[in-house]
Amino acid sequence: MRSWTWWAGAAAAVIAVGGAAFAWGDHERNRAQAMAAMVDAGYSGALRSAVADLDSLRAALASASMMADPDSFRRHLADVEKYAYAAQLDMARIPDGGPDHRVNQELHQIDLDAAHWMVTDADPHSASVQDALRRAYQTVVQLEEQLQPIAWHAGPVVDGKAGTELAPAVRNALARIQASAAPPSRAASRTTASVAKNPTLWVRRAEQVAGQRIDKPTVREVRDPRNGSYVLVTGSAAGRPVRIEFASTGALASYRWARPTGKARVDLADAAGVASRWLQRVGLSNMVRTHASQVDGIARFTYQPVVQGEPALDASCKVVVALDDGQVIGFYDRGKWPPKSLPPALHPLSERDLRARLGPQFHVQEEQRVLAEDPNGKWVQAVAFDGTFGGSDEPYRVVLDVTTGHELSIERLT
Repeated sequence: MRSWTWWAGAAAAVIAVGGAAFAWGDHERNRAQAMAAMVDAGYSGALRSAVADLDSLRAALASASMMADPDSFRRHLADVEKYAYAAQLDMARIPDGGPDHRVNQELHQIDLDAAHWMVTDADPHSASVQDALRRAYQTVVQLEEQLQPIAWHAGPVVDGKAGTELAPAVRNALARIQASAAPPSRAASRTTASVAKNPTLWVRRAEQVAGQRIDKPTVREVRDPRNGSYVLVTGSAAGRPVRIEFASTGALASYRWARPTGKARVDLADAAGVASRWLQRVGLSNMVRTHASQVDGIARFTYQPVVQGEPALDASCKVVVALDDGQVIGFYDRGKWPPKSLPPALHPLSERDLRARLGPQFHVQEEQRVLAEDPNGKWVQAVAFDGTFGGSDEPYRVVLDVTTGHELSIERLT
């Protein structure tokens, strides 16, 4: 009797444990399905909102392209900016469609263009504006056609069932859009081939920069998603490490020769001459020196490129000279260089009209024609006004677009 009772108790325990395990497994399975449904719903909702905003953006771009009345044009541009921004927010809700995704990059550029045209009161008759609107419309049509079948995927969410079909489908589809919208450029392909097939050319270019032989050189292409690809040459010069970076176009980006410096024997003026001649030798001519400093046996000089006699304010580079023997041991640029030439400004404003746009508390002491970037990243002719603010005598620089008179930058000078 006891034996039977013991076996009955053991069987009941096994049944109880099995039932609990089954219940736990069923609970976890339901929980996983619920989570999958939430993920699917999140993807679906964000994508469908993005498609709706793209459709509205498409209509706003078409309206802006068809209206020449300035008031109507600005109103439609405001809609373009609004819907482009809304679509960016929708795409950012998708883990694989964040700000670095090509779709959002395209939308961000459309947003920037519209904002720039509104700020500058762009002429709706302008050929460049109409061309940009046409390209933007074609881009939005392409994006909408690619995203629409994904957003309305007849998967588990549409059926009302839980599942995991939509999220991976979205990831794969966005990856295809990224690849189709951003094909590798031919220039990048040529650079990769030249590095792989003939690294000797890059070594010779590096030795020209260093002014001496580089021992045990290595050449490789570095793919940096933030700053773009570049060619890196490393080795040693006179027993000390040297590192030189080139842009894919072949332009020098940075140079560093890590060697100790002795007692300063070269004065700052002679070092400035060394730096200017070195820039000429590495192919950076038409530069103007804007700043010089000396500390711990090292001189640093800042230069700006000059285009058609006008310095480019938003571009600069630094040259580092060792004062023990006058050798260049470092070079760095900001990576923003103007074109080699610009067309003449159409209908430039007079000096009087530009000064009239400055506030009464800004006392102009000097003005200069320069090149600067507008809010859309385009290089334009401008005028830089240096002066002081109010009764504080704090130095400031105000840069105005010479054609539109709009403010490009305000900088406190130190």
